[in-house]
Amino acid sequence: MRGRDKKGFRDFRNRIEKVDAIKFIHLSDIHIGFETYGKINTVTGRNTRLEDVLNSLDFIFDTAIKESVELVLISGDVFHRENPHPTEETEFAKRIARLVRDRDTNVVIVLGNHDYPTSFGKAAAVEIFPALNLDKVLIARKPDVHTVKLKNKVIQIACLPWARKSTLLSKDEYKSLSPEEVRVEIENKLIHIVRNLIAKIDNSLPAVFVGHVALREAEFSGTEMGSLFSSDPSIPKAELLQPVLNYVALGHIHKFQNLNQGHTPPIVYSGSIERIDFSEEKEKKGFVIGEIFKGPRGGWECKFEFRETPARKFLTIELSERDKDIETIIKNIGQEDIKDSVIKIKYRVSRLNQKLDEKRIRDILSDAYMIKIEKIVEDTEKRIRSQISKTMDIMEALEKYIGTKPGIKHIAEDMKKYARKLIEELENQA
Repeated sequence: MRGRDKKGFRDFRNRIEKVDAIKFIHLSDIHIGFETYGKINTVTGRNTRLEDVLNSLDFIFDTAIKESVELVLISGDVFHRENPHPTEETEFAKRIARLVRDRDTNVVIVLGNHDYPTSFGKAAAVEIFPALNLDKVLIARKPDVHTVKLKNKVIQIACLPWARKSTLLSKDEYKSLSPEEVRVEIENKLIHIVRNLIAKIDNSLPAVFVGHVALREAEFSGTEMGSLFSSDPSIPKAELLQPVLNYVALGHIHKFQNLNQGHTPPIVYSGSIERIDFSEEKEKKGFVIGEIFKGPRGGWECKFEFRETPARKFLTIELSERDKDIETIIKNIGQEDIKDSVIKIKYRVSRLNQKLDEKRIRDILSDAYMIKIEKIVEDTEKRIRSQISKTMDIMEALEKYIGTKPGIKHIAEDMKKYARKLIEELENQA
């Protein structure tokens, strides 16, 4: 077969294989309603961090429409608070309705720990969609496997919402247990639930697992570091290494990662879509877009990629009172990194009452969204030790020491004189 014919055959085979392909988007930890580093937009009256989140959400949903995505998987924590403001609920509902009514997209949402109401019998904020007759929106409040009908195909969705102590354990079961024992009990029940979900899956159909849960092997993000390490229940990723699953869509951890790199199924935390604070400064924020399709051997396969959202940037700049040309230092960072960013200036000084020219710094950074200036008083002795190395001779080290002590400048020459005399005496004794 000639080269052109081979290429044509491969293209034809790829088209045949992907006739039944299911294109999906996976996102999580939207946290609509957080206001960290926010301010009121005087034009819209809304908090600017709400607008940041909605901007990133629009970017994701625009991608879904542009690329004909059939299925959107949201792995929990839609809202930041259990009782979101009506404006926050309305803005999210409008965007979901646009996907479902205008584009016939199916949406699956599992409840995260931020979504659950604390009071018994109350509905979660995201459970409004069935009342709006949006029948293509599936809200998973309980673990179960759902068969979702798409345009001309079906897919199985195994849903695992956040594990609440009150749901998994009765009061009689845990009232005499320590917090650590309670956590272990919840983890054991979680593992049992996951195994039951897997057992319900028909391996002749494509299947994804959507959950809001911590895996023990996950790399934690800054914002959840404390709670996850201390008390949150977690399960081993081995429970999800199941051949009947084509993709595992997880939420709760804000850092994007694939915990089964190069193997099947991909076990993916899509991460949060917007940075909350400086602990997430260096983390990429975004979502996953992928396809589940019939492979050349007849089984279901999955390909996906991570895409970044236009999340607001956070930037830390280190400055010192010894920096003579602050303007050049800041300009060398690059205007693209500064524009519309939340900027923290760590300004190191030798004493607490050291005056800072804050106006000058703010003028230089006028294109930033917000500027926080943090004055850090250096440990003088530590700074001196860092400047004096073992390779210096005694007189050179003394010169360095005197240079860091303006208060002894008037006796500097006497100190050097006595130092030389002491060195001579030591040399004579040697």
